[in-house]
Amino acid sequence: MTSDLEATTDDLLNTIRELWQRAQGGDELAPPEGFGQAVTSIKDTDIAEATGLDLDPVREYLDNADGTQLVVGRDGDTRTVQGLL
Repeated sequence: MTSDLEATTDDLLNTIRELWQRAQGGDELAPPEGFGQAVTSIKDTDIAEATGLDLDPVREYLDNADGTQLVVGRDGDTRTVQGLL
């Protein structure tokens, strides 16, 4: 049986993947080889809006997923998803 927390984190990751795909303009989760600096980051505020979650839990999730599921950039309190792992 899946807990509410696991279901929520799974939904959050799936939403981030969908936002990532749309932002990169393609159907693949990873940008094409040599895509380089043209990668479009996903803002924490966009993720919160898409999921209906408050910003603090989204940022906490991004902090915990950094380096294991996502590449997350930080600028002060702001987080951006810069890549999927």
